[in-house]
Amino acid sequence: MEPSDPARRRPIWLLYLLAGLSFVPGLGFFFGSIAVSWGLVSSHPGARRGLIIGAVGAVLNLVVIIVSLSTMGRGNPAFQRGVVEQTQRQLGDVVAALESYRAATNSYPPTLLALQRARGPLRPVNILDFGGGALRMPRMYQYVPAANGLSYDLFAVGPDGKSNTSDDVRPVLADSLLGRTGLRPPR
Repeated sequence: MEPSDPARRRPIWLLYLLAGLSFVPGLGFFFGSIAVSWGLVSSHPGARRGLIIGAVGAVLNLVVIIVSLSTMGRGNPAFQRGVVEQTQRQLGDVVAALESYRAATNSYPPTLLALQRARGPLRPVNILDFGGGALRMPRMYQYVPAANGLSYDLFAVGPDGKSNTSDDVRPVLADSLLGRTGLRPPR
């Protein structure tokens, strides 16, 4: 009788259980990650099968989460209003940063990147529009300084991805504040 391999005697059923749990929506990515890690370090002959099952379940969970996040709220007016309101608030923060820049330098920056660099890493301002969804690359807010340098236009392109259309999002400022800024959207 030949001696048995200790790796063959160890139970592998727990790895298979974790690999199977990788298909559970939501928690599957967590279980799949554990199964893949275990399968990578195990010397058991059946560990590779558990690794593959866990990896497939984890990847499927990740795909479902990304697709769900990217399509969530489309066609829902309340969700779309929330995205627009958040964008308007962020644009208001950019207006405040532009006005702070002007107070310090007596001119507006030539670009939003120049504004970001001037503020430095300890005082960042969001100049990217994430309103396009989880699967779209963020776009920079549209900033158009006037030729005379005394005013500017600032907006986010809407869902159509084109500037100067009816779905563009502009910052909402109180009239008393708007008069003290250089923000001059076209009429």
